[in-house]
Amino acid sequence: MKKVFKKIGSILFCLLPFLLAFGLQLIVSIIAVVVKSFSLLAEHPELLSDIELYLSTLMNSIMGDFSIWISAIYAVIAALALGFWYWKKFAPKKVPKRKPGEIINLKMFVGVLALMVGLQYLSTYIVGLVYLINPNWYYTYESLMENVGFTDISVILAIYSVIIAPISEELIFRGVTLHYAKKTMPFWVANIFQALLFGVFHANVVQGTYAFVVGLFCGYVCYKGDSIYLSILFHMLFNIWGTFVPENFLYSGNSVILQFLMFLLTVAITLLGFYLYSSGAKKKENTI
Repeated sequence: MKKVFKKIGSILFCLLPFLLAFGLQLIVSIIAVVVKSFSLLAEHPELLSDIELYLSTLMNSIMGDFSIWISAIYAVIAALALGFWYWKKFAPKKVPKRKPGEIINLKMFVGVLALMVGLQYLSTYIVGLVYLINPNWYYTYESLMENVGFTDISVILAIYSVIIAPISEELIFRGVTLHYAKKTMPFWVANIFQALLFGVFHANVVQGTYAFVVGLFCGYVCYKGDSIYLSILFHMLFNIWGTFVPENFLYSGNSVILQFLMFLLTVAITLLGFYLYSSGAKKKENTI
């Protein structure tokens, strides 16, 4: 019985990085909204006479770039906090810094690219499947993205999506969470566990579903390559494509045959990515 409680305690401890990140996000959001509300009242004191108008104006003012700035500030704080945690608990001590060639080789890099491209198209099928199950989930997600300003690419959005978010999220989920989870459960279970938390963290069905799959890929890349830098690279490349490549790139139209061929090509590219990355990681390990 004591071992069972210890096991449960270890699993619950794995939730701490997720809870810390969620708490930081909540605190930063509350502070930002409070500051914005006082600033709004200072500029327009007449709004106090009409609470409905005040709340409506406040909601409009915290959308768009302001919302993205909140996300960016939170992500930087979370990256610093979880980065420190990761460095203290899991970073190798008294080991010479590895050269880039000792972290990733050409075969692994090509594998990462293939996995990223494959995952991009797999995620579109996942979103389509969610839409078929319940279209309202998709419409809610689409409305959310528009309201928070994630549909119009700005400088701050690009920096957040391509640099800040990947570093922060990888440290939280593939850095600290996955490392703790691997101590108490097999890797495949630990990977599902952290990916599930990653999906829940996005707080909507559509984004959470494909974030779960992205989390699985990132966990594999991190574990197989034995470096958090590799999952950060993978995550950055995935977000670069999602941010800058047009949605209709290589769109197969309404042709069932072309769509089926596109799906087969997606599966083939993904499997090729797994093969190249796995064999490249094994070659790197043997070389070191």
